[in-house]
Amino acid sequence: MTESISHLRPQRLKALYTLIRIFPTLSWGISSSFLGLGFAYTVDSQIRWFDYGLILLFIVLVHGVLAHAYNDREDWLSGTDQLSPGILSGGSGVVGSSQYTLVELSLIGKIAFLLSCMIAIYFLWRVGPSILILLAIAFWSAIAYSCAPLRLAYHPFAGEWLCGFPAVLGCAVGTYFVLTNTVHGAVVIAGSIHALLAIGLLMHHHLSDISSDLQAVPPKLTTVALVSIKLGMRRTPYVELAYFLLALIMGVLGCIFFHPVFWVTIPTTLGCMGIALTTNPEDIIGVAKRQYWIYGLIIGDAVIKTALLFYLHG
Repeated sequence: MTESISHLRPQRLKALYTLIRIFPTLSWGISSSFLGLGFAYTVDSQIRWFDYGLILLFIVLVHGVLAHAYNDREDWLSGTDQLSPGILSGGSGVVGSSQYTLVELSLIGKIAFLLSCMIAIYFLWRVGPSILILLAIAFWSAIAYSCAPLRLAYHPFAGEWLCGFPAVLGCAVGTYFVLTNTVHGAVVIAGSIHALLAIGLLMHHHLSDISSDLQAVPPKLTTVALVSIKLGMRRTPYVELAYFLLALIMGVLGCIFFHPVFWVTIPTTLGCMGIALTTNPEDIIGVAKRQYWIYGLIIGDAVIKTALLFYLHG
């Protein structure tokens, strides 16, 4: 009995790691929090690292575990994950590989919610009731994106603008607010740019799932799926291109009005736009390879900006 339990623990840890989906969690929430940390350092170089550690744990619990547990569960029930031909899409794969059952995913989501609520109580004590707005955005984004009755991921534009954008923006602003107890326009711009980059990445990610999403019950009508119906499959990368272009414009404005570190946005967005323009949405392997390049550009953008902020204000 002891031997079987010892074998079970590593398998469970591996399954949890698979569920978290490290690249999406890192490129969305964690790297966005880097920006909040960097701008907080420009205000006070005495960073409360314990608080920042809790921020990272909160992001992993909410956006890595809670959101992905319910997303995997709902997408499996609708059928889109079983039909997905994508290499990096189709959920984390923990249900299809029998690592977790649907009941276990529901339980994991509830545990992650309770643990994150415990951290939220600490933040409430640490910085006051204003943090409740940011905490509400985090929980709303994680749950409303996938779960009925809203299931906003299944509607064009709704998932990215009502859940994705505020979630990523909230990671940057929330980090800055917890560490400084204030909000500054520069970190709002930084978080907004990163949110637009993350949504562009999400649109690229959805390309491989268009056929399976449209066969799901209910149909998962993502923005790129809608474009494929209205304008044809070849034009679907224009959706991510539009988000990357918006990020470019915000980066230029951010540099002019707030901080020179935003110049980093320009090569990042131009690189992402180049990837979008050269993507063949019907080439599943090509879409996956380019997705890794976008991951690198987005994560690198946040890391370089944060490092520059530490260097310039050190």
